[in-house]
Amino acid sequence: MSHNAQVINGVEPNVLSQYGEVSGRPLIIIGRGLSDVYSNSGAGGLGAGQNARFYDTAPINSISSATLNAASGGSSGWYESVTLPAGIYFIRAYFSILFSATGLLTSGLYNGSIFIGSQSNVGGTATSTSDGGGFASTTITLSTTTTITLRIVSSTNPSAVASQGTTPSQESWFLVEKLQ
Repeated sequence: MSHNAQVINGVEPNVLSQYGEVSGRPLIIIGRGLSDVYSNSGAGGLGAGQNARFYDTAPINSISSATLNAASGGSSGWYESVTLPAGIYFIRAYFSILFSATGLLTSGLYNGSIFIGSQSNVGGTATSTSDGGGFASTTITLSTTTTITLRIVSSTNPSAVASQGTTPSQESWFLVEKLQ
């Protein structure tokens, strides 16, 4: 069916657009190309210290005891963090924005104020030698329940939140696989 056209690891969603465990492991997927303007996310800006926000009207969460945290001040369907129980995880995230001129957005995965993993660099001044490339990632062992965000580390020439349109909602994603 055309509305269920996205296939992950060879698995198609059921009639409710649910995938289950497509990797053979419990997972979380937020952001599957759905469209909403970023100004509905409740984001206060796109500068250092701001959390990236992800849009999905039916995110996948098959990790027992994990929660998806709605974006503060955002409309329904916008998320800004995930809370994971103890375990070992592989986490990846990609955040895409529009720029007002040639620019760069660097973001990273965070556990509170602690940076974890590699940084992501997107924009016209990103190079192949930039740390992490296009998406941030980490493999992490959590001994207690932990909230993970994708936080903007720095940005040059981002367009205003009101000028982002649907690019962040359609192109950004957050993926968590529970390894153990």
